[in-house]
Amino acid sequence: MKVKSPAKLNLHLEVIKKRTDGFHELRTVFQLIDLCDEIEFKFANKEIDLIESPFPIKDNLILKAAHLLKKITQTSQGATIILEKKIPMEKGLGGGSSNAATTLIALNKLWGTQLKKDKLIEIGLELGSDVPFFIHSKNTWAEGRGEIFKDLTLPYRWFLLAFPKTNISTKVAFNDFKLPKNSPITKEDFLKGSSNNTFTNWAKEKFPEIKNIFGSLEKLGKPKLSGTGSTLFLSFETEKEAKKALMGFPEGILVKSLDDSPLRLLME
Repeated sequence: MKVKSPAKLNLHLEVIKKRTDGFHELRTVFQLIDLCDEIEFKFANKEIDLIESPFPIKDNLILKAAHLLKKITQTSQGATIILEKKIPMEKGLGGGSSNAATTLIALNKLWGTQLKKDKLIEIGLELGSDVPFFIHSKNTWAEGRGEIFKDLTLPYRWFLLAFPKTNISTKVAFNDFKLPKNSPITKEDFLKGSSNNTFTNWAKEKFPEIKNIFGSLEKLGKPKLSGTGSTLFLSFETEKEAKKALMGFPEGILVKSLDDSPLRLLME
C-alpha cells in the first residue's frame, strides 16, 4: 500500500493562552497542499521496520505512531514502512504530523484493526497537536489544541512557497514567544478577510533571514508565515499570477491547494 502524505499551510494562526495541561489554546485555519511525502506500507509478521529516504530522521513520528497503534489494538502484526521524504522539515508544513496520521490510518486498514476515525484522532493527539487535522483529512477552522474542527470551504488557490535556510523547532517557538494581548479573530472574521499569525513578528525579530525574505516577497504580494515557520508563502487565484511571482522569486516553489487529503480514501 503506497500512500501520499500531504503538507499543510496555516492561513491563520493565533495562540490564545497557555492551558493548565501545558499545551496552548489555538485558533487556526488548516489548508492542505499538493506537496506530499510518499509512504509505502508492507505487511510483516511481528516487527515494525522503517526505511527512510533520503536520510534518517531522529525520533521519527512514523515509528511512534506505529508502535502506539500496535500497543492500543494489541495486534501481533508488524509492518515494513518505506518513507520517501519530500516535505522540508522544521518549516511549519506539518510533514511529521502528516506522516504520523498517514501511519495510523494506513496500518489501521492494513492490520484490519477497525478503529473508527474519532478513536484515531484521539490517538493522534497523543503524538502531536497537528496530527488530528491530518486524520480529519479536509481543510478546516480548528480550535482547542487544533483538534476541534469547524467546517470551512476554502477557494482554490496557487501558493508560492519560500523555504529559508533557518529551521524552527515548534517546541522552541512555543517556549520563546510572547502571548498576544489582542482579542482573537473569529471564523466569521477570517471569512471576511482578516487573518494573522502570532509568530510572525517573533520570527522576524529572531531570524534576520526570515525578515529579509519577508521584504523580498512583499514586492510580489502579502507574505504569510506558515505555522511557527520557517516557510513563508504568497497566495494567488490563478496559475498565471503564481508563475509571474515565481519569476520574481525563482528560489521558491509553486504548489496548489487541495480540498481533501489522499488519506480520506483509506477511511471510506
